[in-house]
Amino acid sequence: MDEERRSGRRVPANRPYLLGELNRTVPGVDDRVRALGGEAGPAEYEDVADRLWNVFLVARELEPTRSRTGCDVHPDGPVDPLAPEGWTRCLLCNRNRRIGDPSVPGVETGRALGQRYPAPAPPFTREALGEAMRRVCELLLDLGHGSPDEDFARLAQAVHRAFVTARELSRPRGTSGCARHPGAPLDPTAEETGVTACLFCRGEETRHTRQGPPVPRARRTRPRRRIGHRVTPPPPGDRPDGPSGTSR
Repeated sequence: MDEERRSGRRVPANRPYLLGELNRTVPGVDDRVRALGGEAGPAEYEDVADRLWNVFLVARELEPTRSRTGCDVHPDGPVDPLAPEGWTRCLLCNRNRRIGDPSVPGVETGRALGQRYPAPAPPFTREALGEAMRRVCELLLDLGHGSPDEDFARLAQAVHRAFVTARELSRPRGTSGCARHPGAPLDPTAEETGVTACLFCRGEETRHTRQGPPVPRARRTRPRRRIGHRVTPPPPGDRPDGPSGTSR
């Protein structure tokens, strides 16, 4: 604490309490994950996911405050619901970018803030959950009261990664036995074709093995209507039943 005061760094008031809470709860969750066997069911992973969610709530309070828009100029401004990929969520700055205003700064700083907690990529397995928990324990071991804010942000992302993995493992298991999609339905043609039983994986294989571009559907041509076209009637003398053209 004396070194922190001499360096001029100010420790937030709630950081020692929250950090102590993590040091008390994370080892228990890690032991719970290590105790899971290969035949663990969704109910056991659901209990782990609930514990990791509580840990994530504490870790999220330790990381630096994030703005709602990811914009340095308008941190509390309106949020753009249709923000393109790579832009900030600030509606004011995005409006200026759309009209080509050169005074608007770049979006490199807001790009990282827009992706707060990226979800891990499948497959979601027991080994992936164990690796995520080892990463959480390593980051927590190196943390102190005077650690940089970036270290606390990395810890929150690592805990969120472990939580998502446990949540996916807690979903009801399908009969397909797929590691990438644990809750996927069974492909009804799996027994006949002898291929992957997961319906989602089967769809990906079909799209990858399809030869050539899709054939467009032919459109029926509609007759063109000429607006304002009028048929000129024949002169009265040329009519067969007209007043001057009596039938002979």
